Amino acid sequence: MPFDLSFEYLAGMTAWLVAGAVTFVQLLQRRRRWMRHRPNRVKWANAGLSLWMFLASLTIIELYFAIWYDQSDSFNMSNVSKHWFDRHVQKNNEGFRDVRPFLKTVPEAMQRVCFVGDSFTFGHGIKQVADRFSDRIAEHLETARPGKFLVSNIGEAGIDVRQVTNIVETIVKHDRRIDILVYTICLNDIDGYEPGSSQQQQRLSLHSPQFFLFRSTYFFNMFYFRVQQARLPDVRNYYSDLAESYQGTPWNGMRRKLDELREFCQDHDIDLRIVIFPFLHNLGPDYPFDVAHDRILGYCRETALPCLDLKPVLLPHVGEGLTVNRFDAHPNERAHALAAEAMELGLLQDLFVETP
Repeated sequence: MPFDLSFEYLAGMTAWLVAGAVTFVQLLQRRRRWMRHRPNRVKWANAGLSLWMFLASLTIIELYFAIWYDQSDSFNMSNVSKHWFDRHVQKNNEGFRDVRPFLKTVPEAMQRVCFVGDSFTFGHGIKQVADRFSDRIAEHLETARPGKFLVSNIGEAGIDVRQVTNIVETIVKHDRRIDILVYTICLNDIDGYEPGSSQQQQRLSLHSPQFFLFRSTYFFNMFYFRVQQARLPDVRNYYSDLAESYQGTPWNGMRRKLDELREFCQDHDIDLRIVIFPFLHNLGPDYPFDVAHDRILGYCRETALPCLDLKPVLLPHVGEGLTVNRFDAHPNERAHALAAEAMELGLLQDLFVETP
């Protein structure tokens, strides 16, 4: 809607529309005058009107993308993706994307279940939070055992295992009780321990548009980034270069941070459970992250952490289309539904059973 457009954009577009209207009137006036007095110049007026119609068509397209259209992309680089976030992400009192407030005090008869993780947990590309796996599970828990669980989504886009640990520690240190913590590991949670990741971000920043037509518009800006996404491996492959990180030093750093999170949860009587969410854009016969799954699964076995690997759950459904769109590699509503069902059956089944 127009109210979420910047003042600069509205001012610029208003000036452009006024200039276009004035130009159109002048071209019509000259055409009429030349038809009477200088017929040999009419062709120039017609050419001007043809150019005007072409620019008017592009303006209508731009206005459609600015006012009505929004679509997320993997790295939230384009203006239409930023529009998506502005329009579909609302946060609660503690700054989390959750329709439920994050209560300081949990009634004694209830348990707080927190889902934590990065953009996969946050629901990047999911317009309705009710379609996320955390919210689906919350609804099913309330149906199965009314009033027994308070479910919160404390995920945040762009964080890794270090920030996940910080979020959990901060919540507990502010006297917010957590009983069950479900950490959904996205395979780029190792990102902070990979030196090449900061270089990737620097490379991506170098490709931000400088020309105002690509920088400050919506349709042309999106077109620019779609070309970049098709051309640049850093954008097209969406963290695929992190596969080797699980075979070297970065994995050791991630493992130490997982130890810190696990020990913190033990010290504060938090039941920590792990979910491994595969990358969906390259899930298939040549999936490059098998070693990553094995590393995390092995860690969970060694430390006796309940763990669910979603790779075998989602692999048979790849042909259905499990990503948000061709430019956004995050899981879509179908993937979230499959993940929720698998978590209920394979990781959280005990919560659905009334204990004597």
